[in-house]
Amino acid sequence: MIGRITGWSLRRRFAVFGAPLLLLLALVLAWPTIDAWARSAALFSDAVVRLPVRPITWLTGDPTRETVQWGESGGRGLLVRPAGDDAAPALVLVLGADPAPPEDERVARLLEALARTGFAVLLPLSEELDAKRVGAVEVERLVEAFLFMERDDRVRDDRIAFLGLSVGGSLSLVAAADARIADRVWFVQAIGPYYDAISLAASALSAEHRTAEGVEPWPPARVTVDVIGETLLVALTEEQREALVGVNLESAERLLAELAPEQRALLEAVSPSAVIEGLRAPLYLLHDRSDRFVPWTESEALAAAYPPAVYHRLDLFEHVDPQVGNLSVLLRDGWRLMRLFSRIYADAR
Repeated sequence: MIGRITGWSLRRRFAVFGAPLLLLLALVLAWPTIDAWARSAALFSDAVVRLPVRPITWLTGDPTRETVQWGESGGRGLLVRPAGDDAAPALVLVLGADPAPPEDERVARLLEALARTGFAVLLPLSEELDAKRVGAVEVERLVEAFLFMERDDRVRDDRIAFLGLSVGGSLSLVAAADARIADRVWFVQAIGPYYDAISLAASALSAEHRTAEGVEPWPPARVTVDVIGETLLVALTEEQREALVGVNLESAERLLAELAPEQRALLEAVSPSAVIEGLRAPLYLLHDRSDRFVPWTESEALAAAYPPAVYHRLDLFEHVDPQVGNLSVLLRDGWRLMRLFSRIYADAR
């Protein structure tokens, strides 16, 4: 005869069998979120904080590196892949004008951390950008880089994005708006980009920028002045160059507006403002509040024209280089970055 099962017996059986099953189910359901945050924390600690101890290297296989070439525009670069043979989501990482070389510790750590957390990363290399010359050929190379990654059977063709720093963010936006790829770009993450190269040129030449409160001083970094010189001033006459020396913002804007169409075209070809209507991808936008390379107002103009999925003005960066000396800034802006990274890792699954 089978006796009755008492309430106590039922509770004991649930404790022994049911509770572990519920816990396992909860872990299964929560795992995508846990995994995304774990990868986010690993990337943040290794590539942003740059801790001397690197747990990420204990838990992941070594990435592979190869030099690659693509397209008719002379594209070449470094492709870093995660360990294993599975198809991975991919990033085209664009560093901008006068970039640090791939062997620079900051660049190497970023490439490795992205690969160890699951991304295939293509780093384009350009002699023109090394010489601070920003031209339309860079946009073509980035479009072809995207197409090159799409043809790679070890890359997920539905998860290819651009990650652009400084000028690289602006070039990435122009490339992502190209009709050949616009509908397939996963996202664009731009850190410290300009929206309009003519506006940036006016600010760099005048050491002023226009804010909601009016015209304010903005002392540009030397590299920004050099880039404007190599990109725009080389196409001007001696008289035009002299007229732009020592001008205020209003005069610089007026003089640039009077340039011949072929002269303005040099800057419009690398301006997101000229092609923003073609952009389709989600935009993740970050900008240093005290940026001396590109005024933060450029990102404000970009956000007004194309509302970003995420937009943070940060104090954690010096332009695009993390500076982690201030603990309160690290905690506040670090939380924002980790939340953004976790969003990307969750969407990469």
